[in-house]
Amino acid sequence: MIIGNQKKLYYKKKSWLTPKHPLYFESEEFKMYYAAAVMIHAAMNPQVPPEQNYELDRLVHRGLELRAEQMALALKKSANPSEVLGYLCDHMDSDEKRYLLMLDLYNISSEDDPSEKEQENIRLVMHMLEIPEKASRLLAHFIQAAGQEKDEQCRRIYQQMTEAKMELSLMELKYYRMTLYETSLCAQKDLDKAGKLRLVDRCEIREDIVLRDGMVLRLDHAVVRIYGNISIEGGTLIAENSKLIRKSDSHRACVNIRRAGKVIMEQCDIDCRNYGMFLRAQDGEAVIRGSEIYHTTRGAAVRFWGKTLELTGTVFHHCYSRENGGAVMARDGKVTIRQCRFWHCEAVRGGAVYIRQSMEIRDCFFKKCYASEYGAAVFCIGWIGDGVSGLRYQECFPERTETIQYIIAPRGLEISGECEIGIHTIVDCELQVQPQGTLRIHDAVVYLRYPIRCRGYLEIEKSFVRADDMEANDMIILEHARGCTVKESRLDGMGRKGGIFATGSRMEAYRSVFCNMRGGRAIFNAYFPQITQCIFNYCQNGGVHCQSGVVEGCLFVNCRGKSGAAVTMLGKKGMINNCRFVRCISDISGGAVDKAVGSQLENCEFQDCTQ
Repeated sequence: MIIGNQKKLYYKKKSWLTPKHPLYFESEEFKMYYAAAVMIHAAMNPQVPPEQNYELDRLVHRGLELRAEQMALALKKSANPSEVLGYLCDHMDSDEKRYLLMLDLYNISSEDDPSEKEQENIRLVMHMLEIPEKASRLLAHFIQAAGQEKDEQCRRIYQQMTEAKMELSLMELKYYRMTLYETSLCAQKDLDKAGKLRLVDRCEIREDIVLRDGMVLRLDHAVVRIYGNISIEGGTLIAENSKLIRKSDSHRACVNIRRAGKVIMEQCDIDCRNYGMFLRAQDGEAVIRGSEIYHTTRGAAVRFWGKTLELTGTVFHHCYSRENGGAVMARDGKVTIRQCRFWHCEAVRGGAVYIRQSMEIRDCFFKKCYASEYGAAVFCIGWIGDGVSGLRYQECFPERTETIQYIIAPRGLEISGECEIGIHTIVDCELQVQPQGTLRIHDAVVYLRYPIRCRGYLEIEKSFVRADDMEANDMIILEHARGCTVKESRLDGMGRKGGIFATGSRMEAYRSVFCNMRGGRAIFNAYFPQITQCIFNYCQNGGVHCQSGVVEGCLFVNCRGKSGAAVTMLGKKGMINNCRFVRCISDISGGAVDKAVGSQLENCEFQDCTQ
């Protein structure tokens, strides 16, 4: 049979919009035998072979969602009609199931009048399932009207079904005609009675409901307005191709997982209308795929510390929190965030995402996300490892610190091997680099709340290190260290702290900036340092204090000190060459430079400095 392009497009659209079949919740064995019975009937259609029967394909793939192996078993069972009909006679325990089978048989029959074989098979099934003739005619007329897309006629037939006391609702009939709408109410008594409840079309939840052990609430191609709160205590909430609209701020979160529950959201549109959070989970599992969550307030849109959280291909926007994490705040559990987009999200820390160490976030995009303190996009408690990668940012603030990790250890952190900081970091504990250890800081902004104590090797490259509410006087303390290199970086004491206290340690500084130092010199007591092409600005307790060494091609601006405001050099083998000193003033002696007799001062320029 040849199908035109317009028909193909119609079939594709219908497949995408198809809700689950009313018998989707039945056991896999029942669905397999049910599909086999429909396949037997489809083989009697003289116009369309079973493999080209669209309604049969829609039923097994979309309606019942049979896997490939289940469909193969159903096809095998269809070779034995007596076994299939015998099973259905034993397990069709309600009129609803019998009517649905008849609807499916009519639905896959010939579009015009059914053939003699089809009519004979329908009569056989009617007889075996004891379906009245009047009910069968109504079912056939409904399928015919649905195929002709006559909604008003479908409603009139449904009204006749209701008058005949047939156990079918408009929700079940929506599978056959998807444009039939009605607004229904979902209450706790409905869940307690049914155990498993499926909502289709327009629905309202006007009270708090609780999904206890074994209960399942499924939203299937539905528009649900939630006035209360959904609490999950061992039950399961499933939403597919649905829209959820929050209509009340009676609770802080719309959905709460309290005990061993599960939430699955796929292809959903979730509008919280600025009434609060969407999901709060202190236990259980949550899976959200291909959805959109927006207009959340009073906390993160998804606030999680349960067992497993998976967010894939989901968009979060206009999510605001006065706490941590505008869109996602995860304290515990296995967390995976992949291919998500965040825009216009705001919070105190982690404008979009607030996570902990070992959680995974990959290939996400952040636009116009803001944090009032740290981490415009992502704030992570603990070390960020390989689990965070492929993140992109646009117009986020604070700039350069879109993703930041927060390192804390009550007793400090000892580094005895290789350690690397390549991500913007807040250091809220003392880092102690042991003699055999190496700490490398590169391409990062580092906020120091405790000093770095180094007896090993320290390397700072293309980074910005700044003091942040420190109690110690110096940001970096070298205690007879193996070495220290500062290259193309910036150290900022924020007008309160000194820079590097280098007791008996060799160090190199190249094309770096030391600024806003107070409480100690920018570099103090370094042994034979190599300081080249650096800038020292606003060092209020002096710029460099060293024992010999080389200071070459540097600029000193607005430095102050008791003596040698810019450079104090001891020893007889020092060299100060090609440097410029601007407004460097000492209180007692030495002016800009105070050096020992043997050290050399060559090709330097002084402007507004004391001598």
